[in-house]
Amino acid sequence: MMLALAGTPVHADDIVTYETEGDAPVAATDARGAAVDDAFARAVQSALAEIVAPEVRTANKGLIDREIIGHARLWIPRFSVTKDDTNEDRRQLTVSVRLDRDKLRARLDELKIATKGEGGDAGPTGATDASVQKTVTILLRTRSSKGSFASYGKGADRDTLGLAGLTALMRSYGMAVRRAPETGNVGEGDFPISDAEADGVAEAAKADFIAIAGVTVGDAAPVRGKPDDAVLVTAHLRLVDRKAHQILGQGTAIDAAPADDHKYAIERALGAAAADVLPPQPTKLAQAGAFVGDDTPLAEPGIVLVRLSSKTPYTMVTAEQRYLAGAKGVRAASLRRLSPSGWVIGVTTAESIERIAQIAKKPPATETSSSVKIVGSVVEVVLSGAGL
Repeated sequence: MMLALAGTPVHADDIVTYETEGDAPVAATDARGAAVDDAFARAVQSALAEIVAPEVRTANKGLIDREIIGHARLWIPRFSVTKDDTNEDRRQLTVSVRLDRDKLRARLDELKIATKGEGGDAGPTGATDASVQKTVTILLRTRSSKGSFASYGKGADRDTLGLAGLTALMRSYGMAVRRAPETGNVGEGDFPISDAEADGVAEAAKADFIAIAGVTVGDAAPVRGKPDDAVLVTAHLRLVDRKAHQILGQGTAIDAAPADDHKYAIERALGAAAADVLPPQPTKLAQAGAFVGDDTPLAEPGIVLVRLSSKTPYTMVTAEQRYLAGAKGVRAASLRRLSPSGWVIGVTTAESIERIAQIAKKPPATETSSSVKIVGSVVEVVLSGAGL
């Protein structure tokens, strides 16, 4: 729902375009305005996801909701409604939102909410200090039947399809993106500019790295089983270390899309090509939370529940299970679950809970003792001895 389509790849003038959807009840006093505000909030949430780490957003959720998302219009200098529909009782809009991320960062700084790059993850060179942050300029050309557009050269198109996604990707690796100058020739090959000429363009942009990308949207062709024609989108991407004059990586990817709507396929193809150029970002897993609450197992007809401490070694748990399963009057004993309160064994029997407690008093192994008590409908067993 929140997809970056195009943006200006400049850290010093960081205005990015997002296409978002918003809706509101038709019965609202100003349904269209409420739907626009909903789209603004979604765009701001998308921008926050790119510039603020997940754990920071979680820790400051209340402040962010109140001071940032609650004032979404402050960060949006321009917008346009590209689609306006009414679906039953909802007014639904698609809105192209231009969002000033520099202004957003400034407000986050006032609120003392850290953004990425402020002591965050190191980039490809391991640098976290902004004073030594590596820079990159993106030389992208997108070619289709509608013409050829480039992010650099004479008459550079700052909204070239695919530029915003590529810019966000480079920033996620800790690199500051420098605006490509309006110099350099735009070629028609897989890569729109040679490495030698790109070096001069990047030098003018004062960038350490050069990302050279060429996207070609093929001719429309019929697809079996589909009512509409489709196109193939091919992306080539090369990353060059300008100072070392070294190619760091090169990738190619192909995606398919409807002939009349291939903008998202361009993003996907460039992202897939980048996977061959840059290593995937490590996935950070949040710390698992401990269960809090009542986890007493529920009684079942014909089942007597026996619980051991969660610190009981698994080998002793299975020994107790086998011992109970072989006792007189017991048809079966199965391990039911492990919870913070302990291991639970379900004993299938026609005997009373008191009889099962008597059986459980005998330890399942030598050099081990067993103490038993009945708590509600559960037999609590504590094993002690060697290895426990």
